[in-house]
Amino acid sequence: MDRRWCAGLLLLAGTAGVAGCGQPSSQTGHPPQPDPVVTYDTPISQVVTDYEEFPGRTEAIYTVEVRARVSGYLKRVYFQDGQEVRKGDGLFMIDPRPFQATLDRTKGAHEQAEAHSQRLNNEYRRAKLLYEQGRSISREEFDRYAFDHAEAEAALSTAKANMDLAALDLDWTKVTADLPEGMVGRLSRRMVDPGNLVKADDTMMTTIVTQDPLYVYFDVHEQAMLKIGHLVQEGKIDPAKIPVDISLSDEQGFPHRGIVNFTDNRVDVNTGTLRFRAELKNPNYLIKPGLFVRVRVTIGDPHPAIMIHEQSLQTDQSQKKVFLLTQMVDKQGKPEFGEIKDKEGKKTPAAVCKAGSVNVVPGVLRGEYREIKEGIKPGDQVVVSGMQKIRVGAKPNTKTKENPEGVPYTVLATKYNPATDLPPQIDGQAASSPASPLSAGLGNKSAGSRADPGGTPAAGSTPTAGPESSRGSRPTPHADTRPPSGGNSGAGQSGRRGK
Repeated sequence: MDRRWCAGLLLLAGTAGVAGCGQPSSQTGHPPQPDPVVTYDTPISQVVTDYEEFPGRTEAIYTVEVRARVSGYLKRVYFQDGQEVRKGDGLFMIDPRPFQATLDRTKGAHEQAEAHSQRLNNEYRRAKLLYEQGRSISREEFDRYAFDHAEAEAALSTAKANMDLAALDLDWTKVTADLPEGMVGRLSRRMVDPGNLVKADDTMMTTIVTQDPLYVYFDVHEQAMLKIGHLVQEGKIDPAKIPVDISLSDEQGFPHRGIVNFTDNRVDVNTGTLRFRAELKNPNYLIKPGLFVRVRVTIGDPHPAIMIHEQSLQTDQSQKKVFLLTQMVDKQGKPEFGEIKDKEGKKTPAAVCKAGSVNVVPGVLRGEYREIKEGIKPGDQVVVSGMQKIRVGAKPNTKTKENPEGVPYTVLATKYNPATDLPPQIDGQAASSPASPLSAGLGNKSAGSRADPGGTPAAGSTPTAGPESSRGSRPTPHADTRPPSGGNSGAGQSGRRGK
């Protein structure tokens, strides 16, 4: 009886186990994640002129360090700190009394030497007359009169030089502004107060700088220097009148115009740059010597250019690249759309796109736009923000015989909206981009989408990056649809809308 009871229990447990194995197991795969959201814009066309910008410093054309020419005690100061002066304006007075006494003494010595020279001159003339007539005067006596006269003349010259030097020292006790005729200079503060001793050619008393015009010094690297040289050889630039535009640190644009009037005679081997100097008019004295400025040098002719947002440009080691979008289509060839939520929580359509990267050759920067010389064309959809969320290529384990390329990673794309984003500026003017092909079919009812007031992209686009992939199948729940590291962009995002 016990054996039968044990066998029945074993049979019952086996039946229960088989029944349990027949129940469906819980799914362990990752649920599909919402596609990241990116914004895009199309390139704009602008006529631009190539230029280079360099940092520079302003310098006064004339800088004078005022020092005393004679030693003495400072008696008076004739100016206010920061005053404007012209040539010959009085600045300081050194006590002149010792120098006046010296001048008086040298004048007396000069008069004495002059009288002595006159007496010996008269004696020499009489001796010469007697010697020529052959009267009672020997050759020896005549020579003595001649040399005494010469010595008196030399002593007179010495006395006159001493008197002139004393007069010059007395004149130097009046320190004046030494500037070119017609130039206006501005004084610094006085560095010596009255009553202090000043030493000749040593004590700095003040400084004077001219302010109109000014010099602007800047260093040009070799590539720009060679471009300027080619333009000069081609006759497009006058080497004596190379124009430059100058901007202060707090100014937008380059409102000041200068002319290059000097270039150094050799390249600095330590920096690989050539020193340039431009002359800048400064009639209102706004710009001070020693001020930092930005200098723009034109090195080309105006030409049409394709411009994109500067923030769209990415760096991959030494290469520059951008991300381009291609809208996905389903089996019937209809464009695919998803939905996102705006800041107010309203659902808006967004184009389902795949992204690809292309290498580009950047050019000059204009405000917030960068010229692209090679790599893109008008009408391309260039990603502006959200690049860090983009994954390029196909998802793993999605390649089949029917779809050998696999299911690509996708993003939800919305167009740059001037109503919500600040419009980039190009040289102080708002830039506008042409309409994107992605936004042509938002009102297409066959695509099952509604109009987006914010300029959301829609159907009807042509491939712009990589081969076009038909949206033949949706990824399975077990496919790897996780977004790249950093999370999805969107709080508040929902799944894609029905086709």
